[in-house]
Amino acid sequence: MRAGWLLWGWLTVSPAWADDLAEMNAVSKAWDRYAELSQDDQPESVDLMAASSLVHFGFLRDAALYASTDQLRRIPTTDRITVYLLRASVDEAGLKALDDREVARLCMQRGWVGLDRDESEPEPTLSHVTVIGDLAVGEVAPPTETQFQFGPDFVREGQAWKFRYESLIPDSSAAIDDSMKQSGVNTTQMFESVVANLLKSETAPSLAALDRPLLDDTAERGRLNEQWPAYDQVYQRRLDAVAQKAKQGDSFAEFVYGTLKLLGNVPQWVAKDETGGLQLLEKSSDAGNTQAATVVVSYLASDPTLLDDARLRQISPHLQRAANASNANAMSILGTFYFEGVGGLQRDCRRAAEWQARAEEAGAESARNDQVWTWAVCPLPEQRDPARALALAQHLIKQKDTLQSAQLDTVAAALAANGRFEEAAEFQQLAIDRIRAEADPRNNREYRIKRMQSRLAGYRKHRAYVQDYSLFADMRAGRF
Repeated sequence: MRAGWLLWGWLTVSPAWADDLAEMNAVSKAWDRYAELSQDDQPESVDLMAASSLVHFGFLRDAALYASTDQLRRIPTTDRITVYLLRASVDEAGLKALDDREVARLCMQRGWVGLDRDESEPEPTLSHVTVIGDLAVGEVAPPTETQFQFGPDFVREGQAWKFRYESLIPDSSAAIDDSMKQSGVNTTQMFESVVANLLKSETAPSLAALDRPLLDDTAERGRLNEQWPAYDQVYQRRLDAVAQKAKQGDSFAEFVYGTLKLLGNVPQWVAKDETGGLQLLEKSSDAGNTQAATVVVSYLASDPTLLDDARLRQISPHLQRAANASNANAMSILGTFYFEGVGGLQRDCRRAAEWQARAEEAGAESARNDQVWTWAVCPLPEQRDPARALALAQHLIKQKDTLQSAQLDTVAAALAANGRFEEAAEFQQLAIDRIRAEADPRNNREYRIKRMQSRLAGYRKHRAYVQDYSLFADMRAGRF
């Protein structure tokens, strides 16, 4: 089946080391030559394929001869179509007579594999090549903002670079699968239609017939299982390319590989290493990658009990970078840093409220509540603004019956700051009543109730509340 250009990956162009330039150019030339020949169905293009690719075509021949229906369904769609084409057009004697290279040449001559020529599209060149010893991984286009665009990979055989045909099978199969889903046509009809089209036949073959092996041989089916292609190997090679790019200082590669090492969610390809992953992510963030900055903040702040001054200072530059990139949560947290005066930042309630206002505009749900609290209870008298707090609180007051305890607590503080102590006491009592009905995931309900009761006592004595505790000290102690 012809390989499409919708390819899995991540990627950005990294600086090329001088020693690799000749190899990179050689890989690109090998691909250009393969693309030129295969677009015209020239069997000579097979000479540019790796030895492993010829073995792969031998597997497809054997699958056409012996694969059971269940085995066929394990084969990725692109290769599965090739197997159907072989079954539909070559008898068992003819298939047995073909060696691996001859199978590949047959498929190329008949236009079943290779690249499509599209006059409306530019030639399918590689935008970048990453060389890793005797392996190379190509990119089919410049990176997007969020991902690399990997393409074929290559292996050095002797003095020449050879294309690994099988490296495109997972991507082209995924593209076909997506097209099938979007078409609304059932899978059987789609396979029959594709096979008929490639055979240039007006009559669609029966998929039920093509699902049956040409020869029923239990031993050969077992051998197929033993020789099954490692289709996922392409992802390991691509991640090896990402690792190489990260070593060369590519900030996006540092972000991708650092995240994988930090999280350890693909251990079969990248071993979990939180320390190494964090180092890569911080390096990427320091180079300006805001996605990396966000991951660094999330990781370093994941355990509140560890948020001492050193860690808050470590978080601060990454937090500011993420906030400046319009990350709503980062804006909100940066507002808290300014309010608390932590992470190397001087306490500044006005700047805190500015960031909280931006966070609200960016969609942070808690940001309105945070602004009201900041203006109402700021420890710096000259920066408190009770009137502004109450004006912002009106939106919350209108939702009195649905507010959470923390929001009711905030409204009470705003009312008290404006001398409306009876209303403040009413809202504070409602906050205490409501917190008892709420979930207590941090197991700190009783501590929070004591704080609220203390504020309630103050309001009843006509005393406004000014924040008198350190949020991060409470977090370290497990009280918040």
